[in-house]
Amino acid sequence: MSCAGSYYLDFFYTVFTHPMTINQIKLFATCAKGLEDILATELLVLGGSEIKAGEGGVSFKGDLALVYKANICLRTAVRVLFFLAEAPVDSDEALYEFASSIDWSNYMTPDHTLMVDSNVRDSNLTHSQFTSQKIKDAICDQFVEKDGRRPSVDKENPLVKINFHLSNNHGVISLDSSGDSLHKRGYRPKQWKAPLNEALAAGLIQLAGWNSSLTFWDPMCGSGTLPIEAATLATARAPGLTRKKFGFQGWVDFEQSLFIDIRNQIRNQVQIIPDLKVIGSDLRGDSLRACKDNAGAAGVGHLIDFHKEDFEKIKPVAGSTGILFLNPPYGIRLDQEEGVADVYRLIASVAKSRFPGWKLAVMTGYVHALNEMKLTPQKTIRLFNGAIPCKLYLFDL
Repeated sequence: MSCAGSYYLDFFYTVFTHPMTINQIKLFATCAKGLEDILATELLVLGGSEIKAGEGGVSFKGDLALVYKANICLRTAVRVLFFLAEAPVDSDEALYEFASSIDWSNYMTPDHTLMVDSNVRDSNLTHSQFTSQKIKDAICDQFVEKDGRRPSVDKENPLVKINFHLSNNHGVISLDSSGDSLHKRGYRPKQWKAPLNEALAAGLIQLAGWNSSLTFWDPMCGSGTLPIEAATLATARAPGLTRKKFGFQGWVDFEQSLFIDIRNQIRNQVQIIPDLKVIGSDLRGDSLRACKDNAGAAGVGHLIDFHKEDFEKIKPVAGSTGILFLNPPYGIRLDQEEGVADVYRLIASVAKSRFPGWKLAVMTGYVHALNEMKLTPQKTIRLFNGAIPCKLYLFDL
């Protein structure tokens, strides 16, 4: 089942005539597999109702204010989908009729640009590009019939992004309220080699059980994603505060004053943690420059100690406790299998000999990691980094 699939199969055929105006909206937040329970907890804190974790996401209900709030506040979500309708779809004619049954003037005008993103599996219709085109045709034909004009397609920066999910001939149409993936916080303009997804990083930190009373140290910090996400989590700085745009801002019923009020309230919830200790170290100067730039853009540059240091030489401040958190090379991801085993042996040696009383968290897709480290994890959590099956190993040192 894909991210948006399992939730909707409880319904047979539903079309809301004016879903923007009702109090409780059916919603689905997608996430990386393995983070569903963390995301469900986030939604509970935000005030979502009827929360149900599935594979690759969480279904919930809420009002329009929660749609805005979820996009700004959720750390582990990838997208927040706004349910419109569902129906059996076993042919192109059925798909066209299904898409035509929605009154699209509730969400857009002919002056809006649109894009349809389809996910198709185990169905009579097998091509996502075809289904996207068919839905687009139905929408445009509806506007031509009513107004004599049609909206344009914009695959790069549409005002309205539509999501279609088809599984076992069961179709679901939703509005993508997020637009760009929510992992794109807006603080990392340039991608580093094999970067860790921000939403995944936030989930890993929560799965590891870290809190602000403990030192957080990523000694192979790359572009700084883990330390930055740790600092924003500790200070309750919502990840969406650094984003310039969300998908719902292009909807015809977008309530700008409500959005501004919600964003200001969330901004005012940022906390000051006087003794916060977050560290990112790396041997590469260009990496550290990127870290500092990214942290500054995220609003936490003053909270993180980024410095140049060889991993082999790291050691904690006497009497301190904390967590070493690493996302080392996987070998398969960087096409550099040779030498990867040595990295894991070194991690185990340094952590065990110099950090007694600390915790060690290692997120990896390297299948031989435990064999090379020769440490016994207290907990192992299965996840995915994109399409790569990974494990988060948690050790007590």
